[in-house]
Order: sequence, then C-alpha cells, then structure tokens
Amino acid sequence: MKDMKILLFLDRFQTLFQKAGVDYAVFRLILKMKLTMDARRIPTVMSNAKVNEQKEKNYFVRSLWIYALYGLSIVPVLFFIDQYFFQISIIFSILMFVLMTSMISDFSSVLLDIRDRSIIGPKPIHKRTLSAAKSFHVLIYMFLLTFATTTVPLVLSLFINGPLFSLLFLLEIVLLVMLILVLTAGIYVVILHFFDGERLKNMINYMQIALTIGILIGSQVVVRSFELVEITFEFSPAWWQVFVPPVWFGALHEAVLAGTRSNFLLVLAGLAIVVPVISIVIYIKLMPVFEHQLRKLSQTEGGAQKQKAKWKKQLARWISPNRVERSMFHFAGSIMKNERDFKLKVYPSIGFTLVIPFIFMFTTLQTSSFEEFREGSSFYLVYFTLLLIPNIFSMVKYSSSYKGSWVYQVTPLERKSILYSGTVKAALVKLFVPVYVVQSAIFLWLFSSSVLLDLVICLISAVLYSVICIKLLSNNQLPFTASFSLGQHQEGVKVFLLFLIILPLVGLHALSSLVPFGTEIYGLVMLAVAILTWKLAFRN
Repeated sequence: MKDMKILLFLDRFQTLFQKAGVDYAVFRLILKMKLTMDARRIPTVMSNAKVNEQKEKNYFVRSLWIYALYGLSIVPVLFFIDQYFFQISIIFSILMFVLMTSMISDFSSVLLDIRDRSIIGPKPIHKRTLSAAKSFHVLIYMFLLTFATTTVPLVLSLFINGPLFSLLFLLEIVLLVMLILVLTAGIYVVILHFFDGERLKNMINYMQIALTIGILIGSQVVVRSFELVEITFEFSPAWWQVFVPPVWFGALHEAVLAGTRSNFLLVLAGLAIVVPVISIVIYIKLMPVFEHQLRKLSQTEGGAQKQKAKWKKQLARWISPNRVERSMFHFAGSIMKNERDFKLKVYPSIGFTLVIPFIFMFTTLQTSSFEEFREGSSFYLVYFTLLLIPNIFSMVKYSSSYKGSWVYQVTPLERKSILYSGTVKAALVKLFVPVYVVQSAIFLWLFSSSVLLDLVICLISAVLYSVICIKLLSNNQLPFTASFSLGQHQEGVKVFLLFLIILPLVGLHALSSLVPFGTEIYGLVMLAVAILTWKLAFRN
C-alpha cells in the first residue's frame, strides 16, 4: 500500500512529535490505519453516487469539489456587499452552517470513533500517542473540508478587498474551525450526558436532513442576493448578539479594517478571538471526559426507549392485524431506522420534500399579499411531499445485509405479497407520515382549517401512490435482498416517470373543487380506489 501524502508531510515533523512525548512510529501507524478505513466511507453529499466497492478510493477526497461549490455561494456577498461588518457576518453564517452540519453528518464516525477502546486500548500504547492520532485524524479532515469550501472566496477576496482583508479572513477561518470543533464535541458530550448513544445516532441522521435543507435554502439566498444591493445596513447593538458567532467575526473585521471603535463592537471582536482559543484549550484539557462519555455509544436502548416500545407495539397491532405482516412491519422499520446505507440514500430526500413547497410559497408571496396567498390554491403544493415516496421504494430492495435474505426462504408465508404490504406500511409510518404531519401542521397554520379535507385527500393519494410505486419498482424482488453496489441508478428513469403520476393526482383534486361538494365526493372515491387497489395489489 502506498503511503498517503499527508503522512509523508507529517514525517518531516516527526522530531517535534517525539519531543512532545508522542511515539511517532506508533502514531503514524494508527493514523494510517484510520485514513485507510475512511477511504471506504461514503460522505453524505455523495450518498446518491454510484460506488465501486472493489476499488480502494477515498470518496471524501473525491467529494471535495462539491464543498467547493458550496463555497461559491459566498462569492456574491464579496461582490455586492461592501460593508465589512455585514459582509463578513453573512459569509461566516454560511460557512458556519456548512462546516458544522458537514462535521456532524460526515465526521461523526471520525470524532466518535470508539474502536480504539477495544482494538488499541489493551495494547501498551501511551494515551498521549493515541490522543495525538485521534486529534490529527479529525484535523486532517477538517482542514480538507475547510480548504475546499473557502479557497475560492479567499483568493477572490485578495483581489477584491486586498491582502490585509484576506489575511484577517484566513485567521478568522482558523478561529471558526476551532470553534466548530469544540461546539460539535460539546453537543455530543451534552447529549451523551443526559441520553444514551441511540439518541446521539438519531441526531446525526437528522443533521443529514438539515444539510439538505441548508443547501436548498442557501441556493435561494444566493439567487436573491442581488435584491440586497440597494439596501443600506445599519447595526443596532443588542445583548443577544454576544451569542451569535458570525457577528463576532464581522465585528472583528469592522474594528480592524474600518476603524470602528465602539465599546460593544470591541467586545464582539474580542469574543471572536478569545472564545475559540479558550474553547480549544478546554477541549484538550477535557479530552478524557469526552472519551469517557463515548462509552455510552455502545448503549442502544435506554429506559425511555423501552417505554416507547410499548406504544409502538400497540400501534403496530392496529396497523398490521396480521401477525406475519406485523413481523415484516417491525423488520422493515428496523432496517429503515438503523441501516446507514439506506439512510444515506433516503434521508437527504426528506429534507428536500420538507423545504421545496415553502420555496415555491416564498416566490408566490413576493408577488402577492398574505391575504391573497391564503385565499389562493397554494395548498396544493403539499403534493410535493409525495416526491419522497418513489425515493423510498426505489431503495427498499437494497440492503447491506442482503446475504441474510435466506430467512425469507425458511419462513412459512401465507403469501409473498405480505412482505411487500408490511414494507409499505413501515415506510409510510416511519418515514412519510412524520414528514407529512409536519407539513400539514404548517399548512393548517398558513391556510386555516378549511384545507383539512384537502390534506386528508392528499394522504389517501399517498397510500394509493405508494402501492403503485412498490409494484413498479420492486421488479418482483423481495425487500432488502439486493446489494447497494448493484447500481440503483438504473431506477432513475422509473422514479422520474413515477414523479409524473403526481400531476394527474393534483389535477383531479383541483378540478373536483370547482363543483359543489366535489372535494368531498372526490375524497370518498379516492378512499375506495385506494382500498381496492391495496387489496388487488397484495392479494397473492
């Protein structure tokens, strides 16, 4: 195996490591092992890419160009906002979101690596050497991510605002990375202190959704950045700004380059330097506490989880009266909840379906008043939530543990279709319904209770649509029986065609509202069609 370039670079400083009490040979071996293992990990931003598992490639390094595209969202701010305070505050708001969400969604396996305890812990290796390897493991990836995201804005700032601006910008980026590292570790420590490891793992999955939401919202901010050109910004000091890190860095730029010297501004500028430095010192000192808390990651179920299991069993009995179907409901739900590859493919689309209706609503509100908006037909945008369904059912045939599919062959089944019906119910209950409930609550707040029937009809349409999707996408292959490496990109055309089916569902719903009691009649017809279709689809 060839030595990695970063290791060859660190070799030049091995004397410094040895003077610090680090066994460099062991440090290098541990770090090499960690980086080699990471080469097989797929980042969230590449979760939909086709992966060749037979070749050893570092997919994180190959995904850096995507982070460079995120960095381009900063460029309009450099060009069209010439006030240092607000320019830097906006830039660091974007940077902090991208870096921190990426840290949580992609680097959690790096920061929360507990394999050292069982594999390396019993060996005669000094804790200082092990801590150094882990710290550099995190720093390497943070450096690569930050470099990819900020290089273009940093270079452009040199030509737009001069070398002093760029030098201060670079210093602030370093301080921001230090702050993000400590904040992320702090979040983990707090969660692990009060909850078990399972709660932390769930939070990491939610960050994948947040990353997708942030990308979508950020793209809209960039598109509308040109609307901010004519706005004159005025800073209004407020006590809560001491808790907003992007404002600290904006104040630092304003104090150094613009010469503003108000007391409150100087306090904010001081926080930009003092807080990250003190935080990283505390982080290093409290590293043993952090490592101690990581033991909870091996816990998968606490008391609260056991309490939840009771009402979940009752819900499953009501949803799936048939015992075999109920077993499949639990089995499919467990895979959707716990299998990392499945979540990497599906969870980002949850963020997409959550945000996209409101992006269209925001565009509508720009050309009409809120009263006109409420009286219109924008509530039909809730059908965008159905886009999640094909994405789910294009993935349910895949699993990282597909070799265990022999269990289907030794299980006495009344009919094979019961496996599909259990899977559909699990997907709807575990993934679709929570998203739809959130969407519906917001729609009810925006449009009042007058759209409640329309929301119910959309939910019925989702059940019908799910049956159509599972029948067309399953190809008679049982759920979770194929490897992810088989190239699920082949489902792309089918998924796109299934998207088109949503259009007639929306059209028929809208047409029914044009006649008296049309919506009520349409709802009853859709309910009958959904029940009939379900029985016909899963009868064999």
